[in-house]
Amino acid sequence: MTQFTCISFGPANNNSQQWYNERSTWSTQRRAERYGLASKSIAGTFGYVVIEETEDAWNVVDELGAPANAVSIHQDAHGMFHVQPAPQLIMV
Repeated sequence: MTQFTCISFGPANNNSQQWYNERSTWSTQRRAERYGLASKSIAGTFGYVVIEETEDAWNVVDELGAPANAVSIHQDAHGMFHVQPAPQLIMV
C-alpha cells in the first residue's frame, strides 16, 4: 500500500542548525501537496517535502521551499523521516 508523508520544515527557535519537522500522512499525493502548500503560510516555515512510501522503498515526489541542495532528507532506524539543513562542504 502506498502512502504519502508531507513534512513541513523551518528553523527552530531562530537557530538555523536545529529545524522543526511537522509530519502528516495522506492517502494521495494531491492531498499531501495541498497540506504542504497550506503550511507555507505559517510564519517560519521554509518549505515542505512530499515522500511516497511503498512497502520496500521511498521517494521524494514533491519539494517546495528551500533549494534542493540546501536540505538533507533521511530516514532513521525507526522509520521516521527528517529534513535538516544540508551539511556544508569544506574544502581541504
